Amino acid sequence: MAGETPDVSTLTKVYYSETKTGERVQVAFTEEIPALEEAPEQITATVLDLDYEIARPGIKKAGTIEIPILFTHTQHKKLRELKGKNLYWFFELPSNTAEIAGKPLVRSLQGNCILTMDAITAGEFLKDKLTIYKTSDVEETDGFTVVE
Repeated sequence: MAGETPDVSTLTKVYYSETKTGERVQVAFTEEIPALEEAPEQITATVLDLDYEIARPGIKKAGTIEIPILFTHTQHKKLRELKGKNLYWFFELPSNTAEIAGKPLVRSLQGNCILTMDAITAGEFLKDKLTIYKTSDVEETDGFTVVE
């Protein structure tokens, strides 16, 4: 671990699947993944013999994730067809960041999506904004989950 340098010049692949371990389809690349999950809201309590509040984790609120994605024409059309379907989404970090060859970190979650056009800037790639309405918690694995 000491002396490792993160690779910051690579893209993350975005996949979807109808099942958690089924065939995955790569539908985009992204330069930036926003926070996929948030800490639970706090629950606070007071006790008469303490002069401060006590906080404990509560529940996680439902949320959305807005991801700026880079795409091809075919990928754009495919993503438009997925609107309203509850799918599994996978974010595969670049393979050269993996500790074990072929097993990069993969974060996954389940949710519905909608695709909207993002801002177009001169000199930039065309971007869409993929919004995922989460219906599950986020999981993290080394490589993709495989059925045995």
